[in-house]
Amino acid sequence: MDTNNPQNSVLNKILQSESFKERDLYQKLLKYLVEASSKGEPPKEVTIAYDVFNKGKDFNTAEDTTVRVHVHNLRKKLESYYQTEGQSDEIKISIPKGHYQVKFIKNKKPELKPKKSGKNISLILLFIALFCSIIYIAVDKIYFQKQNKYFEVVDKNDVIWSNFFSNSYPTSVVIGDFLVFHEYDAELNRARRIQDYEINTVEELEVYAQKNLNKNVEKWSIGELPHNIIFNIKDIQPVFLSFNKKLEINFTSEIDINFIKNRNIVYIGEFKNLRALSDLLSLLPINYETLPWWHGTISFQVDDSLVTLNTSHDWSISRYVIDLALVAKLPGQSNENYLFIAGFGYNSQIKIVELFSHKSSLKNLEEKIKTINGDIPDYFVVVFEIAGFDRASSTAELKFFHKIEEDYYRHYYQPSSNKH
Repeated sequence: MDTNNPQNSVLNKILQSESFKERDLYQKLLKYLVEASSKGEPPKEVTIAYDVFNKGKDFNTAEDTTVRVHVHNLRKKLESYYQTEGQSDEIKISIPKGHYQVKFIKNKKPELKPKKSGKNISLILLFIALFCSIIYIAVDKIYFQKQNKYFEVVDKNDVIWSNFFSNSYPTSVVIGDFLVFHEYDAELNRARRIQDYEINTVEELEVYAQKNLNKNVEKWSIGELPHNIIFNIKDIQPVFLSFNKKLEINFTSEIDINFIKNRNIVYIGEFKNLRALSDLLSLLPINYETLPWWHGTISFQVDDSLVTLNTSHDWSISRYVIDLALVAKLPGQSNENYLFIAGFGYNSQIKIVELFSHKSSLKNLEEKIKTINGDIPDYFVVVFEIAGFDRASSTAELKFFHKIEEDYYRHYYQPSSNKH
């Protein structure tokens, strides 16, 4: 591609924008249309299908709308780009409806109304802005303090929660969201958005895409929230308010392992959605295995015996469910704190977040830990068995408790240490 060509400069700016970032298929399609149009060869639907979407010679425009659907979406993406990042672009790429030939046209910028002159107007506007800012800050502070007073559900000296809010680091709740992707369904003759329970990492999606080239698989930019998360946020937010902190939420589909540096985190989600955070559980004296659908096992050593717990359900009769959960409080390399609440299904996450977010249930749990360990250590791992009806679990039985030695975990972060 000739980088000195002004049209190529326009194209490159679009391809590198946030609107087209990580959208490989649409980058390829736009680049193809521009190159074909620049040669004076108006692209045809059939050739686009062959060259961009790898369609076979049996491609039938009357039955397969792949090209039309994607070009329609491409027009929408360009429209979005020119409403945001490309507002100030002098030259605009246009794909007229009913055609595939790209046109480069002058971008008509909105006319600015002449500014009213005069120092008085500027001073008045400045005063109004300053006054509104002061009112907003005052109201927000008063409201936040009232919310905090009302929602004080955890003691500020609680041994499990207090050090998440007493060090200098921010604390983020990290949600294990599900991976979502787009694909073309030949039978339905349309594109569709998919959340597949067995495809939750980029690597798994790449394997699936290679096996299904004709489906034009493309990762969606955002994930899907688990159904239990609304209950989790309802329970966890008052904990933050108890310490005068606002809730900050992130997703495992958006972060890498560097995210945990100089930050406390509280992970809530399924084991299979840990992604980059899974390495932090590698030194725990337990093993977990995810099985099809929401099932799995957790194994641990008790004296000389290996104990293995299993999930189960009886949906055909009563929808009675046995789920498993792991709670691990771990140290970071620079005195960060990490709390993992991981389960196989919704039941475990709903019940355990509730258990750790209410003063009475938390106190009962801490008394059980004292009975087992003598005190409540700074860092530990607990395994629970949760039983009850689907999404309405009634019991959480503590099955395993182990103190985590801080020095042992901190050694794990050293460059010379061997990671498992």
